[in-house]
Amino acid sequence: MRVVNFRNLKNLNLNFFDVNIFYGENAQGKTNILESIYFLFSGKSFRTKNEREIIRWGEESFYLRGDVNWQNQNLVLESALSELEKKIKINQKNLKRYRDMVFLFPIILFSQEEIENFKKGPSQRRYLLNRFISTLSYKYHKALSEYYKTLYQRNLTLKSGRDVSVWNSTLIKLGSYILFQRLSIVEEIKSKVMEVSNKLLEKNFLEIEYISTVPLGDSEEEIAKNFEVMLKEKEAEEKKKGYTLVGPHRDDIVLRIIRDDIQYDLRKYGSAGEKKLGYIIWKLAQVEILSEKRKEKPILLIDDLFGDLDEYKQKRVWDGIKDFQLFLTTPIKIEFLRDFPHFLVKNGEVTLNA
Repeated sequence: MRVVNFRNLKNLNLNFFDVNIFYGENAQGKTNILESIYFLFSGKSFRTKNEREIIRWGEESFYLRGDVNWQNQNLVLESALSELEKKIKINQKNLKRYRDMVFLFPIILFSQEEIENFKKGPSQRRYLLNRFISTLSYKYHKALSEYYKTLYQRNLTLKSGRDVSVWNSTLIKLGSYILFQRLSIVEEIKSKVMEVSNKLLEKNFLEIEYISTVPLGDSEEEIAKNFEVMLKEKEAEEKKKGYTLVGPHRDDIVLRIIRDDIQYDLRKYGSAGEKKLGYIIWKLAQVEILSEKRKEKPILLIDDLFGDLDEYKQKRVWDGIKDFQLFLTTPIKIEFLRDFPHFLVKNGEVTLNA
């Protein structure tokens, strides 16, 4: 992989292995390396929406290139961003819809930013769930995009005081599909969470609840009928407020930890260690589901995974990720992983096995 002018990474040429461990002090560029890999495979950053800030200070653009063996194909991925334009290429062909890359290349990210996002509002938690389901299903990814386009038009119509019924059938059709898919995947995640929790901690530690503004049912058709009923019930209130009050864009996911058979909202009552464990279990469940459904192993990008965990839990987590290609950051070398390649990161420079 080549990295040019990406944050503090000036000009790197890196060769990777199945296991890649980046260590060093804070603010040296470890997370920047993960971000560059994520950008190469997804066409976007996981840390900022203002992509111009990624360009190295004093430079006009950044460039990424990765030589990738994917599903027995040799691919060249390229990303370039300047003040004027953004280009994504696969084998020298421009990719017009870079947002579709979320489905092309299954990447699972473990990051401090995601843990923080879980603490924020429902929109952030919906985003994380949507991103995961989109790696499983391009149909879901496309339906989600169409849903938000319809929602935008419906809200404009509400604000103008005009009749919104023209948008309702499309909103219901797309929304009920999205809700049914979410419900199905959340049930799978629940099952996997129980398995992972018992492997890791030898007990049930985490429960997941999907909270919907639309009464859920056993079929897409039943959800569609309920959605239609809810829109009629909220019609007057929506006209008054000027926006759509029910639908998958208003839903939430709640993670609860189990202490002494009592469930507590992880976001509100979990300690730092419990939040880290809950998040790891949630992500490991996704790793297993993605591997099974796509019949290929995702690449894992892991930012400071082992902080707040004792060595016993570190080793148990390692057992859950060791069979994947992974890129892992840590402040110091990890003793029980000493036989794997370690890259020292210092001032944006990277040295193998330093």
